Amino acid sequence: MDTLIFGGLLATLIAMYRETSRMVVLGAWWVMLIAVTLLMAHHITGGLALTLSW
Repeated sequence: MDTLIFGGLLATLIAMYRETSRMVVLGAWWVMLIAVTLLMAHHITGGLALTLSW
């Protein structure tokens, strides 16, 4: 999970560094936000014996 998040953030930073279009950077940022939200929802409700719930 952490690897996917950091990989996506790195890809977003590289897109910003290369000065790609604003749509690409915003698209990458939104994809990462959605991925992090879904992964956290799975992590919290996944029964990892952390006694976390919404």
